[in-house]
Amino acid sequence: MKLSTSLALVLLASAAGAQSKLAEPVKDRNAGGYFPPPGGTSFLVAGGSDNCANASTADAISGLGTFAVTNVGATNGLPDAAGCVNTQLDVWFYWTSTVTGSVIVEACGGVTADTVLTVWNDGAPAGTCPTTSVGCNDDTCGLQSRVTFSAVSGQSYFFQWGAFGASTTYSGTFTVSTPPPPPANDDCATPIAISGPGVYPFDNRVATTGTQGQTEPLCLAFSSTAIHKDSWWTYTPTVSGTVEVSTCGQVLGGTDTRIAVYDGAGCPVAAAIACNDDNAACAAQTLSSLVSFTAVCGQSYTIQIGNFSAAASLYGTFTVTETGTACGPASTPYCFGDGTGTACPCGNSGAAGNGCASSVNANGANLTSSGNPSISADTLVLLGSGMPNSSALYFQGTSQISVVFGDGLRCAGGTVIRLGTKNNVAGASQYPDVGDVSVSVRGLNAAGDVRNYQIWYRNAAAFCTPSTFNLSNGLNLTWTP
Repeated sequence: MKLSTSLALVLLASAAGAQSKLAEPVKDRNAGGYFPPPGGTSFLVAGGSDNCANASTADAISGLGTFAVTNVGATNGLPDAAGCVNTQLDVWFYWTSTVTGSVIVEACGGVTADTVLTVWNDGAPAGTCPTTSVGCNDDTCGLQSRVTFSAVSGQSYFFQWGAFGASTTYSGTFTVSTPPPPPANDDCATPIAISGPGVYPFDNRVATTGTQGQTEPLCLAFSSTAIHKDSWWTYTPTVSGTVEVSTCGQVLGGTDTRIAVYDGAGCPVAAAIACNDDNAACAAQTLSSLVSFTAVCGQSYTIQIGNFSAAASLYGTFTVTETGTACGPASTPYCFGDGTGTACPCGNSGAAGNGCASSVNANGANLTSSGNPSISADTLVLLGSGMPNSSALYFQGTSQISVVFGDGLRCAGGTVIRLGTKNNVAGASQYPDVGDVSVSVRGLNAAGDVRNYQIWYRNAAAFCTPSTFNLSNGLNLTWTP
């Protein structure tokens, strides 16, 4: 049996300030009345036990937080996990989870030496040295280690911290945390709305892989159609013509992206109209992607960007370029529920440029338009996205207002005309659709009229106020001859 680490190490770990001792912990798990220390704490801390048999009593920790670790004075011991790098001068912690789901254990930024980490399931009986590893790592962030594994609240695990080098010692800290949430546009039902040419950010490092857009024939390359860790955008063109979407030379964390484009807003209901894995035109990053498709004013398109590899964690920017005939005069959005004007009723601010958040979309609904608001050649289309799959009333007003209404803000007032009610599909709809009269005809408009537009949609969940509805941002435009 190895000797426990010295009193000096006890003082070192205590000074780290990330852990606190419990005056009289119950050490014998079989004696009854055992309970783990509060989250983010440990007792009798010596920066890790030199012997795994002592960890459950000498270095029990719990919950998320930052913990002191040192292998100064430690010796080599067994077990070492099969298939992992041998762990030199190792110390042990006995950790009780307070969460269910993915947990990250890492020394990134807390230690400067070359570490090795193994996470083990609890022993049998509980608290005895483990026999089954659940993950191990040598180098992730430089020479420091990180392991991500699935934990269950109330269950205990062993952390084995050591060094790669046979004589490497260190003192520092490690953290136990949960992964950040995926991006807001991780799902095709909650895309980010973009319009026209520009450079737009993407970050798929914590994105998940959805079920949509994974079997598109146009995406087949290297025996796979999958687009891993994908994110979604609804794009409205400002021209009728050729549009290119490219990640060439703009990808960080790797280079191997995939891009697919679909007709319509929200989740795809038909096959992709364009898809690319690697494009030879991307001279700077030959594994990045470039797609080209024909866009039409008055239509909306869905863009899906992800990775070729499920293991990749990519981020950066993508560029949209347009060539063709410009659409009619642009409408001007206003009355946002993003905190820049009138406050949303329950502090439920949406994303910039959108309406107030709803129970299904923290970004809020978005109203934009395409086409030409011309009395003689009306091609104007009002495009709504980010809503529940419910009914949505498109309406017109003669004045701009900004007042709390239901779970959102009403932006169009004065003389109001109901243009039409639509049923959202994948959170999106438009007016006019096939068979509808034009906006100018339905709205009884004439050249020179200044009009305001908004969507009033049903949100049946008890989310904010007792009302079961919400609204998009407003849209202002002037009708031309």
